[in-house]
Amino acid sequence: MFEFVNPKWTKILKKNRLLDFESFWNLPNEWFEPLNTRRNGWSGVITKKIGKDLFFVKKQENHNFKSIMHPFSGQPTFLREFQNIQYLINHNIPTLEVIFFGIRGNQCILVTRDLNKDNQSLQKIIDKKKQFSKTDLKKIAKTFRTMHQHNIQHTYPVPKHIYLNKINKDIVLIDLEKMKKRFFSFQASIRDLYAFLKYSRESMGEQDIRYFFRKYFKNKKSNLLQKFILHRINRKITKL
Repeated sequence: MFEFVNPKWTKILKKNRLLDFESFWNLPNEWFEPLNTRRNGWSGVITKKIGKDLFFVKKQENHNFKSIMHPFSGQPTFLREFQNIQYLINHNIPTLEVIFFGIRGNQCILVTRDLNKDNQSLQKIIDKKKQFSKTDLKKIAKTFRTMHQHNIQHTYPVPKHIYLNKINKDIVLIDLEKMKKRFFSFQASIRDLYAFLKYSRESMGEQDIRYFFRKYFKNKKSNLLQKFILHRINRKITKL
């Protein structure tokens, strides 16, 4: 058994009798979306409103990923997401706010605060405006650069997984189950920049793309590594 409770929310959770694994696990399973099933396991999400705040309660059972350290039984996929969230927080990269996390045998719970109260997904923004603002592109480029400087690869940074804070315009990254640490930063750069452009370029003109890369690389003149990264990305894009 392992449990983590965000100190900021301890008082509120205690008041609502939601301070341990059992209390969250026993919440009614009114699934927010269809269950994700795998072999003998499952994973699903419910919502719980407390006061003015909405929480997403993610539950899973026998829903594991295998690694070098755990090649046979594996570990809960939510554990990887929880660890990745904590890793981003430790590197001052905005992400989800964890309220509660717990493991009990082959069961796991991850509770996060709803982002939509203070943030808006990039997908909704471009669906409405049909284009990026320079402020958004600059913020995204800066966040990606910071992430990649720590050799962190998001793996799937598409617009629906990128949120913008409505107040300070910070970029908030979600869907972190596939996030990984790469040995070289350029590996993370190639994968993430390609994925972002693949799903965003219809809302970006050539000037927007050039502006985005200028802000990402933080200089006007390209060095050999930058040229290599751009060459690899262009090769992937042209194959689409």
